[in-house]
Amino acid sequence: MTTLPPDHSGRSTRRDFLGDLGSLAALATLTPAVAAQTLSPNAAGCLLTPAATEGPFYLNDAQLRSDIRDGRPGQPLRLRLFVVDADHGCTPVQGALVSIWHCDAEGSYSGEDGPRDATRFLRGVQPTAADGAAAFVTIYPGWYRPRAVHIHFKVLLANAEVLTSQLYFSDALNREVLGSHPAYRARGVPTRDNAQDPIAGGQPPLVHVRTGPERLDGDFIVGIARGGAQRAGVRSFL
Repeated sequence: MTTLPPDHSGRSTRRDFLGDLGSLAALATLTPAVAAQTLSPNAAGCLLTPAATEGPFYLNDAQLRSDIRDGRPGQPLRLRLFVVDADHGCTPVQGALVSIWHCDAEGSYSGEDGPRDATRFLRGVQPTAADGAAAFVTIYPGWYRPRAVHIHFKVLLANAEVLTSQLYFSDALNREVLGSHPAYRARGVPTRDNAQDPIAGGQPPLVHVRTGPERLDGDFIVGIARGGAQRAGVRSFL
């Protein structure tokens, strides 16, 4: 097992986070346009993936593991993030660390209750392979007001953070999964679409999802500027 480098950005509570959404929405306008997702890591002309706020629920002790479910109920999802160098022809970046975290079917994060909460469900870290891919086995995220369905992620190179951002799913898929799977029925479908999310922006980065016999398979190409930490956007105060 391994852990990520210490987080020096400062932590905030859910209440503080929700109270500052107006400021976060203003920050989102400063990030670059979302990259076109061709799902071909070697595609020409890819762009930097837009940076987004880390949010208050990041923990720096996520384990090095691919299956992050820890028994949490929900629609099975395999998520692959392909990290590519957007400045050099979208060449795959091997050896980067990708950390993801998201809420469960009921809209809760592990570790939300403070340091005494030792659970770390739906959090994990994976290194990228030769093709730039880091793969995770998880569940489809739930939701909480006033956010749309989303997944947080970080990309680190040599223990330096090069990108923090968030991923989204199509509104139609959110309604289909959360409206039909029993784990989400108590909470129901999201009250906000992506366009109404205070952080997603007008063109949110969408995961490309395929339906399999036992799970959903989601892919996303993450375009980074390999030589410049945080070059892809503005770091939030949270």
